[in-house]
Amino acid sequence: MKVKSLKPGSTIGIICPASKADMKSTRLPKMEEILTSWGFHFRYGASCYQEDGYLAGTDDERRHDLEAMFLDPSIDAILCLKGGYGTSRFVDRIDYSIIKNHPKLFLGFSDITVLLNNFYTKAALPTLHGQVGIFVGSPFQDQFSLQDFHTALTQPMKGRILSSPATTTITTMVTTMVEGVAKGILVGGNLSLIAHLVGTPYEIPFRNHIVFIEEVNEAPYRIDRMLTQLRLSGRLQEAKGFIIGHMTDCTSDAASNKTLDLLFYEFLAPLGKPVLSHFASGHEFPFINLPIGLEVSLDANNQTITVLEELYEED
Repeated sequence: MKVKSLKPGSTIGIICPASKADMKSTRLPKMEEILTSWGFHFRYGASCYQEDGYLAGTDDERRHDLEAMFLDPSIDAILCLKGGYGTSRFVDRIDYSIIKNHPKLFLGFSDITVLLNNFYTKAALPTLHGQVGIFVGSPFQDQFSLQDFHTALTQPMKGRILSSPATTTITTMVTTMVEGVAKGILVGGNLSLIAHLVGTPYEIPFRNHIVFIEEVNEAPYRIDRMLTQLRLSGRLQEAKGFIIGHMTDCTSDAASNKTLDLLFYEFLAPLGKPVLSHFASGHEFPFINLPIGLEVSLDANNQTITVLEELYEED
């Protein structure tokens, strides 16, 4: 299944399918300015203004807003304003026939991991593990990430070679953890969501897939526990390769000498599958937008991801 790329005049629907939004945030005018400068129109969904405790409205309200955006013929793409928590609460109530019969570009990350992967598995819709609205308008936005975002929205996907930018910061220096080359459909996203869906009908498929993993604000022992769950469930062994993205603010405490690199190496190296680490995607910048549900070639030797399928319809 393919979707339409964005062009000047396209309208982006903006929704909050997880945590409630701060509509007074200074990031929103900046996001609006960027989208407008590219010639796009935008429209906020009802969920952006709703509140139910820490959620952007009730489960049914958020689900309805999501489905309404897919059904609305005036909406060309759907951008999640933020992640947080909440999409797994209604993933079992979505009418996936709506998604399948009204395919549109859909993007987000973090808690949106649940929707990205289930749109692929339940509706055959490829999606983008891409910047959310509050990232687009972030004061930390950099030119590399902004250009990659625009390219991901508007240019053909097939044949793109994705690689981390050269940088001197240790958090974004891509490294080869395990050498090798593998082909498979790319899935994944936030590790917490990947782990907590295991054993449900909505879990993220590992078998014969390339799996992307990123995380934020989790201590190493918690990451250890999630990786252990994936190992004990047999999921890690099923994958064809791994891409480890930003592990933002997941540092060891002073009493621990267990680094994240060593932790991932302990779990993944024995599998003999290619593994890239510190790939620039996740809860910080630089941010490379990744196609979920499309076949890619992971070349850990050359530290690149080549997209082998097209996301967009031909003009």
